[in-house]
Amino acid sequence: MKYEKLAIVGIIISIIFVIIGCTWLSLSAETFDEIAEKFGAKENLIWNPPLPDYEMPGFEGNLLINTIIGIIFTILTFIAAYGIGNLLKSKRVK
Repeated sequence: MKYEKLAIVGIIISIIFVIIGCTWLSLSAETFDEIAEKFGAKENLIWNPPLPDYEMPGFEGNLLINTIIGIIFTILTFIAAYGIGNLLKSKRVK
């Protein structure tokens, strides 16, 4: 039971970091792409991600949509890690 509470607290803290991070980065004067260009780095894609630059196509620069996407992917990452952890735990117990 205590691990469930710890997981819930962890998710809440992660979501707070997503909200703060999205807000802070949206107010940033320079993006990582602009800084990389100053150093001469070029983008070389090895695959086409479903959400390029973590933005929903058609909603570029929309803080609310980008924050929601960040929260959704944070929760999906937790679910995947939780599922893998349960699989590994059940194999170890047997």
